[in-house]
Amino acid sequence: MTSFKDFFKVSMADKFREMNFILLINLLAVVVSAIWILVTGHFSNDTFLQVTLSWSFFAMFVAFIRLTVRHEKTYTRDSYRLIPIGDTKFYLTNLLTSFVGFIYVGVIELAAFALTAAFNWQNYMDSLNLVTMMNGQTDVPWNKLIVGMLLMILLMVGVLILTWSTISLIHLLTRVGNSFLPYSRSRIISFIVYVVVILVVLRIVGYVMNFMQDSIFMMNNSGDAWSFTLNLLGILVLAALEIVLNIYLMSRWVETVSES
Repeated sequence: MTSFKDFFKVSMADKFREMNFILLINLLAVVVSAIWILVTGHFSNDTFLQVTLSWSFFAMFVAFIRLTVRHEKTYTRDSYRLIPIGDTKFYLTNLLTSFVGFIYVGVIELAAFALTAAFNWQNYMDSLNLVTMMNGQTDVPWNKLIVGMLLMILLMVGVLILTWSTISLIHLLTRVGNSFLPYSRSRIISFIVYVVVILVVLRIVGYVMNFMQDSIFMMNNSGDAWSFTLNLLGILVLAALEIVLNIYLMSRWVETVSES
């Protein structure tokens, strides 16, 4: 049987290569945009930060899409499914490598954000102190800010896993349904499922944005903290149930696709 370490390397290689390509394109976009702003005479100390921040959202979105596509193809390709490894280990390793790939892009984007913010760091700190004083406080509440950031990270991790498990569930159910339908009907079903996937992802994104907005105020008292914890646990439990169902469908019903 193939070890976790060996399969992790195999599964991670293509994803890591593709993420590096996205980061390279992102870097080129930032440089070209900054040069264009310089040529047009609108360059300032905030330019690099603004351009980097703008392109980082696009890069993260593209990284998520590409990882999702490769993530789903792994479940149905002979080149991966014929590797001698247990179904549970196969599924969880594929999920882990997709997660690591996304975190890798996020860390690089965060580092770029910090680097470009350094050009005008004092002004940003002055603005933060001004906002703090307007809220009736003398010092920046760093403890609350750090706790809030950690909670947001936990929330995004849970939602990311739930999003992938939901997309995988729809994808695998479609594969199962297509195996029992004529080719013409299976194409119609696939199209409908693609539309459903898009709607589901948009719904999840909308929910996350609303939840994250509400979560900014959730740590003011213990009741809100408890509510936040319950919501996060609910996301993780739902993701776990979908993962169990996905592993069952993948191992029992989904046929692989030859790449020859």
